[in-house]
Amino acid sequence: MAQEKDKVEARAEAGGQWGICPLAALFGLGVLRDRMLDCLPPEFVEHAAGARREVLLALKSLVDEALRREEAQLAAYRRRQEERAANRPQKVAVE
Repeated sequence: MAQEKDKVEARAEAGGQWGICPLAALFGLGVLRDRMLDCLPPEFVEHAAGARREVLLALKSLVDEALRREEAQLAAYRRRQEERAANRPQKVAVE
C-alpha cells in the first residue's frame, strides 16, 4: 500500500515540477497535446493517459446508464399507451 502511495506521489511531483496542470495534460487536443506530452517525464504521461481513460470510462458509464433509463421510460410510455387503448370503450354503431 505504501509503495502504491509513493508511486502516486512521484507521478504528481513529476507533473508539478514542470508547472503543468494535470487537467490541461489530460484534455489537451491534437498536436499541441502531443508536443506537450513529448516534453513531460514518461511517468507523468502514463499517469495522464490512465487518468484520461478513467474519466472517459466514467463518462461512458454515465451515458450508458442515461440511455438505459431513457429506453426504460419509453418502454413504460408505450406500455401505458397500449393499456389505455385496451381499456378504451369501443364505439358501438346503432342501426
